[in-house]
Amino acid sequence: MSTVQQPLATASDSLLCRMLDKLTAFQALLIEEQDAIRSLSFGQFTSVTMRKTHLLDEIRELEQQRRTRPSSTASLAPSLVLEQQEADLIAAIGQTDRLNRFNAALIGQSLEFLQGTLRLWQRSPQSGALYSSSGSAVAESGGRARAKG
Repeated sequence: MSTVQQPLATASDSLLCRMLDKLTAFQALLIEEQDAIRSLSFGQFTSVTMRKTHLLDEIRELEQQRRTRPSSTASLAPSLVLEQQEADLIAAIGQTDRLNRFNAALIGQSLEFLQGTLRLWQRSPQSGALYSSSGSAVAESGGRARAKG
């Protein structure tokens, strides 16, 4: 390998490593997101979503750099290290996709649960007695509900 070609290959290696690191960090956020969904922690979910958005922007930037990288390294015989990095990156992309799809299904299940619970509360005779039409708390006295305030 010539000295001109070597820095390009090294830059590609570095770029693939950074992309893999970002994807691994994204996977960790997806796992944290699962915890937030399962516990219905909307604050944690919002925080994770903001961090995911930021990290996704960084991944897109690295992908843009990869696409605009000079193609002179394509004429070189691919190194084993580069091939392994590309294989690792492809595997990480697949794992990230699976985690993301799982989280989407988990969100769907959580929404169904919340909607079902809301429907139960709306049909329950006790839930109607909790608040008056003005939104004031209703106190129960002797079997009758009376609006306060």
